[in-house]
Amino acid sequence: MKKNELSFISVAFMYVGTIMGAGFASGREIWQFFGVFGKMGYVGVVFVAACFMLVGFMTSRIARALGTSEMGAVTVPAGNRFLKGFVAHFMAIILFLAYVTLDAAGGAIGSQQFGQSPMLGGAVVTSLVILTVIGGVDRGSGGSRYIVPFLMATVIFTGASVVAKHGGLAFPEATFEASPLAGNWLLAAAMYLSYNMLPVIPIVSVASIRARSSGHAYAGSVLGGLFMGAMAFMLFAAMMTDMSFSASMDMPMLAFSGRLSTAANAVYLGVLFFAIYASATINFYGFTIKYVKEPKRTVKIIAAALVGFLVSLVGFTQIIAYVFPVIGLLGISIMLMLGVNFVRTGRKEKMR
Repeated sequence: MKKNELSFISVAFMYVGTIMGAGFASGREIWQFFGVFGKMGYVGVVFVAACFMLVGFMTSRIARALGTSEMGAVTVPAGNRFLKGFVAHFMAIILFLAYVTLDAAGGAIGSQQFGQSPMLGGAVVTSLVILTVIGGVDRGSGGSRYIVPFLMATVIFTGASVVAKHGGLAFPEATFEASPLAGNWLLAAAMYLSYNMLPVIPIVSVASIRARSSGHAYAGSVLGGLFMGAMAFMLFAAMMTDMSFSASMDMPMLAFSGRLSTAANAVYLGVLFFAIYASATINFYGFTIKYVKEPKRTVKIIAAALVGFLVSLVGFTQIIAYVFPVIGLLGISIMLMLGVNFVRTGRKEKMR
């Protein structure tokens, strides 16, 4: 990828491709952080959609102003070395936990769709990730962003079809048990925003630096946030049509697609599996860059991937309910630092 070649739509698709993993496309994240609160979840989704656009713009503006995509420089005000180091290690851990979650998602697909042991689906994802990373994912993974428009269209069309089948938007009064770490809609929305934006910040920074102009960078980052907000709203609206059914499924949207037709279910299954594989590969590769070095790099990759697979056996639903809120709580501090850095960078530009 050459510098200054990305249009605003390419920036937007890179933004979307970073977040749109199994947790999002399956509907499980949206259910856990918004759906359990019933109609108040609509407020949470709209709030997060606005924040997706705002944080994307702030990240893009900082990266363009500083001329760097380095995570520590973009997020840490005043260039504090300790905080920069902390952020770098924290991000590597986040990437590994994301890989673990996607392994668990592979197991959930095997269990929900085919009635197999969760170990089987997780083992398939682990094996594919190991083979891809050892083979050089940095050369091949970039092409995955070209399928993002198809993934988006599938999610929006499926959600819209479910809503239409049930006669329009539903505003149920009922609520379900929330994660003990995210007990109200506002806290849940803040956690959801922070843990999703952590991997987005470096990607949007890189894309903004490589954009054709500042206009393309800013428009792309805002548009990407708008796309994410629109898809989140559509997934939420679909799951509100039958809250009990949504709560009972590890992957609600996959189950809803099965209610539409066999063909719709097959397409959504394919999209979901591709999202799992692509996201798991990119996240695990990012982790290996930080911690897996020569000698015996291949052996270390296999060992780290197998450790992640074993941890994933805790279960997809449990990870979403307990691990993600912890990441979200820690990530809120990084979101706050990003905001401070945005104001600080803006003041420096005015002084110049």
